[in-house]
Amino acid sequence: MILNRRGRTLTLVAAAATLAAVVCATDLLVEHRTEAKVADRASHSLRPDGPVHVDLTTSLAGLRTLGGDVGDVEVSAEGVHRQHAVMDVTVRLKDVTTDGRSAGGTATATVGYDQVTRRLGALGDGLTAGGQHGDLVLGGSVGTLGLPVTVRAKVSTTSDAFTITPTTVGVLGRNVPVDDLDALPAASGLRDRLKPRTVAVTGLPRGVALTSARAGGDGLALNFSIAAGPTPQGDGGAA
Repeated sequence: MILNRRGRTLTLVAAAATLAAVVCATDLLVEHRTEAKVADRASHSLRPDGPVHVDLTTSLAGLRTLGGDVGDVEVSAEGVHRQHAVMDVTVRLKDVTTDGRSAGGTATATVGYDQVTRRLGALGDGLTAGGQHGDLVLGGSVGTLGLPVTVRAKVSTTSDAFTITPTTVGVLGRNVPVDDLDALPAASGLRDRLKPRTVAVTGLPRGVALTSARAGGDGLALNFSIAAGPTPQGDGGAA
């Protein structure tokens, strides 16, 4: 009798283990197929130079898709071309469904400093952009004498533009507010060059808005909010 009970217990344990293995394998298989479909759609929409990576971050995401619910999704793409700039893009969406809707999310587009430098126009003439503690920093030489300067600037945003506003200039061993540059003979005329520059972010998909910008280690990171509804298409993009 004891042996029979033990045998039935072992059979139940083996059956449960087999079922768990089947469920896990099915989940992974469906998840992999879903990730491949999302990556293909993102590649077609964004047309990046580099790879597209997709992660389904909700538990049992594969099995959930069988009921039309993908869950939370993160998509990253390298080398996306928008407005004569190349950027790396990461999109995070909540509660994505198989019919192409979501509960909203966020996105980040990172533009390399070499491209930021090229887009500064007169503000960046002779200066090279970089980042430090979240601020944009422009360094280089200006004027006929090649005066070395370091310009620190704040980056502010509206829903469809970002503005670079120089705040201080490191010149001749002093950090001087931009508004006080006229008091330095060696820096005369520099203040006019350091006027704020606004860059429009056009062609954004419906429901996408610029929320903030930060000068990071890899480039200028533009952060966006994504409204709930149909998942945005990549027909538009950041500056």
